Amino acid sequence: MAKKGNGKPSKEKKSEKIVPEIIELPPPPPPPSQGEFICIHIGQAGIQVGTACWELFCLEHGINLDGTICQLKTNSTSMFSLSQADTYVPRALLVDTEPTVIDTIKTGNYQKLFPNQNMINDKENAASNYAAGFYGIGKKLSSAVMNQLSCLAENCNALQGIALFRSTGGGTGSGMSSRIINDIKDMYPSKTIIDFNICTSSEMSPIIVEPYNTALGTCQDLDSVKCSFLFDNKTLYNICGFKLDIPKPTYRNINNVIALVTSGITSSLRFEGSMMNNLSELLTNLIPYPRLHFPLITHVPISNNAQNISSASTQLAALSFDHNYQMTKIDSKLGKYLSICMMYRGNLTPTDINTAIAFAQREHTIPVTKNINSPLFKFGLCYLPPLTVPSSGIVAATRTVTNFSNNTAIKQYWINLMKNYNKLLSKRVFVHHFTGEGMEEEMFSKTTESISKLIAEYEEIENL
Repeated sequence: MAKKGNGKPSKEKKSEKIVPEIIELPPPPPPPSQGEFICIHIGQAGIQVGTACWELFCLEHGINLDGTICQLKTNSTSMFSLSQADTYVPRALLVDTEPTVIDTIKTGNYQKLFPNQNMINDKENAASNYAAGFYGIGKKLSSAVMNQLSCLAENCNALQGIALFRSTGGGTGSGMSSRIINDIKDMYPSKTIIDFNICTSSEMSPIIVEPYNTALGTCQDLDSVKCSFLFDNKTLYNICGFKLDIPKPTYRNINNVIALVTSGITSSLRFEGSMMNNLSELLTNLIPYPRLHFPLITHVPISNNAQNISSASTQLAALSFDHNYQMTKIDSKLGKYLSICMMYRGNLTPTDINTAIAFAQREHTIPVTKNINSPLFKFGLCYLPPLTVPSSGIVAATRTVTNFSNNTAIKQYWINLMKNYNKLLSKRVFVHHFTGEGMEEEMFSKTTESISKLIAEYEEIENL
């Protein structure tokens, strides 16, 4: 065959080697200086409050509801872990004895936020029965919960504590929660357990045996839980009506208020650079006596109108002692203070806060027990301004105060509970439902003795 051109065979042009562009990924965030927290949301109330809390936490930390970063504002790894897909995952378990609530989450707005393995349920409920939750279905489910909790704990650099969200009025929130708390204490004896407990009022709850469930659960957990924050549904209902102008509040409205307050309580523990960012330090000051660990909580401001909100630190401090912003309907003036912790958020300085506390002490009579060995007031400060979920109807203030005070007046809650408990027990109402699930009948008398002792301890401190 004839060759073309100069008679030399043509050389094929060599293809250029493509060097892939090297993209440097940002380094993973460092472990949080204050340690990590794991949340366990138990039962319908605990899970629904939990989703309201995590929606707000995501907004505050700059994380979308699918775990992707919107505008990460700080190191968020105290409450979130970073997945292999570079999404942020709540350090949380959602647990229920029956599937309805969790199935809703798996198909709703939060389906990409919570991994399936962190949502654990069975197919039957605890029938509003503490004994069924503790001895029956709850015992069966607790091993799966502890296995997954172990996976979350192994992913922590320095696990500080575990927070439970529940309502002790139901069988799952009381019985199964108590079972899980027992197991946590066995597996992680040195870790702090705190409790966010929604107390359903008899006026709003159809559960006749609720006093049994709450009292039995409290008796079981009293020496294991380090601090229990109580939220009364009826009081929250009134706050939604009077402070947010919601004529017929729903549980969603109530949960938004609980989320707002929970954000205030945990703010300095979640955001680096805050004052009092260590859980142990906070609780050491708040809980001078281990069993007396039920603080009264107020949060200010709560409003749907920006014009009604004051940002003056002195006025906020004074308002934080106003019972109209309190999460349980207890008259603090009937008791004495063991300690007061105030968590501030916003553009403030320690000097501003000390001035505000001095003002509050002048404005309010603050009776104190005589045997306090540490300062009455302690405060924390998170410099990041508070946020609110737009659909909640709550206006975001530039500054807020969450006041949680250890006051002996909380004994009135236990007195009221035991009146209802003893009224049922004197007629042996549904006692057989509890013993039929494997609970010894003597647990009823043991519970009476334990909570009567708790009331007496408050009275003894109050009368010093």
